[in-house]
Amino acid sequence: MTPKILLKSHLTLWVLLRYAIPQIMAIFETSEQLYSYISELFAEIATLPEAREALKTLTLSVQFNYTAPDCTMTLTAANGEYCVIRGACDATLPDVELTMTGDVAHRFWTGELNVMGAITTREIGIIGSLGKVMRLAPLIKTAVRYNREREINCDS
Repeated sequence: MTPKILLKSHLTLWVLLRYAIPQIMAIFETSEQLYSYISELFAEIATLPEAREALKTLTLSVQFNYTAPDCTMTLTAANGEYCVIRGACDATLPDVELTMTGDVAHRFWTGELNVMGAITTREIGIIGSLGKVMRLAPLIKTAVRYNREREINCDS
């Protein structure tokens, strides 16, 4: 191939990639949107009996570090109660830190994500014990089930 033809084919490819293929937009444009989404989810599931049951056995602090958009949230559960705060917990170090993008978080909380696969491929990063993360499973399952129903009702 001559340099002129090669340049033209690269330019054509660039134009196709840039304009012909739709660009994927992030689910959450701002950290405020992400924080509101998760805070509202937890406020709503706190009223469910299965969530209250799951909380009875938990004593755990989990820090969620999100990127795209940047946002840190901490879930602390103890004595059957929980709180979700924006930012890191200043009082103690979290038992576990989970790091993921906002889009991965959305797929996580809607049940569209294979969590173990995401951990393996490092879509979700973990600092701390995987066993402690697994103690969250009953609460996460309740949140995912409720969130799916919530999103279906919003779409209809």
